[in-house]
Amino acid sequence: MPGEVVTERQTALQCNAAEESGCSAAEAERRVQAACMGPARLRSIPTRELVARVGRVVEAWLQPDSFWMAKAVAKLPAATGFHQRMIAHALPFQLEMVMASELLKFLDREIGPPEVMDHRDRPQRLVVHIISGNIPALAAVPMVLGVVTKQPTIIKPAAGDPLFAHLFWESMHSLDPEICAALAVIDWRGGVSPAEAVVLDAADVVVAMGGTEAMAALAQRVGRRLHALGPRLSFAFIGRECLSGESEAGAWARALAYDVSVWDQRGCLSPQIAFVEDGAPVGPGDFARMLADSLAGLCTELPPRRLALEEQLAVIAFRDEAEWRPGTELLASTGSLNWAIALESSPRFLPTPLHRCVRIQPIADVRDLLPLLAPHKPLLEAAGVAVSPERWARVRGVLFEAGVHWVTPLGSMQRPTLQWRPGGRSRIEGWFS
Repeated sequence: MPGEVVTERQTALQCNAAEESGCSAAEAERRVQAACMGPARLRSIPTRELVARVGRVVEAWLQPDSFWMAKAVAKLPAATGFHQRMIAHALPFQLEMVMASELLKFLDREIGPPEVMDHRDRPQRLVVHIISGNIPALAAVPMVLGVVTKQPTIIKPAAGDPLFAHLFWESMHSLDPEICAALAVIDWRGGVSPAEAVVLDAADVVVAMGGTEAMAALAQRVGRRLHALGPRLSFAFIGRECLSGESEAGAWARALAYDVSVWDQRGCLSPQIAFVEDGAPVGPGDFARMLADSLAGLCTELPPRRLALEEQLAVIAFRDEAEWRPGTELLASTGSLNWAIALESSPRFLPTPLHRCVRIQPIADVRDLLPLLAPHKPLLEAAGVAVSPERWARVRGVLFEAGVHWVTPLGSMQRPTLQWRPGGRSRIEGWFS
């Protein structure tokens, strides 16, 4: 059911207006009411058909000559600080998660087959998503899941990415307006505002991404309705069997460099520490130098994000500490703050300032990670792993025991599927009860 095509100028004006002024209380009330009325229209659409129709919107973004992707690549660098080449390369990963085939597998696992869903009575609950701006396009998954589960959904874009949610909503409305009947995007500035009060007072569930302080403040505001997705940490593990020679070790170093470089470590799946099993022909020091070469090469293919002054100072502090701390060697880009490696003599679980800063640490065996990670279990998210097929199940089991929620081969950390449950919880937890 294609609708009227939104012109480039119309989209730009709408996005700019949202970024500059936010939303009034009266307009927020109107959009909330419209979203709450929308499920009545969606319930007449079989779930399998709704998934297919949403999938066609996603496909419109992913095709090579996509108007919508071209618009995002042109506009998002100014709003987010990421280079156009990074946007063009990595933005599709967020959309691949909500292709029709992935949605059907997700629904079958989380709720049941689409045909069964169509005959279940589920309570209507207004779900409000407060999106983080650390990387672009995080709104895509909650927007699509809200549509296919036929729940009224409000999206609050982040200051760090004020445009994508609006542009994605425009693409839905342009290509198939009926499917976004229960979906609205509402902006408000940080802190208490009339629009914020309207939306949060109406919400049955508030799903929020953000820092610890922001989540604590929001918890005071909405209480038990809050489903918080706070800061998380990820890391890499490289088994000694993958370090038997320069060619194999170099390939895994390039895989780690890629996972570090995509989104400049600003995502919760980005590795900040790499634990390298010692006792192999290629030791942690050799591996660190291979990683340095790969990080340097990727700066051309995927240029680093523009850093604010405080971010630059954090990277400088990381370099200074690595340079002066006993038992640590610094490997870093010269003439820029593009990347840095702290090659450390003993393992410790300590985050970096991001921005392609990595710690390389020796470890005797994967089970030695258990006591090291135990104090940080509430913060763990993902691990990128380089091991032989024979060791995969054992290593994966140890990492799950440690509290990791997503274990994937190194080099694929930035391309999760909907099988990944952020924080170990269902993405639709609390939406129906």
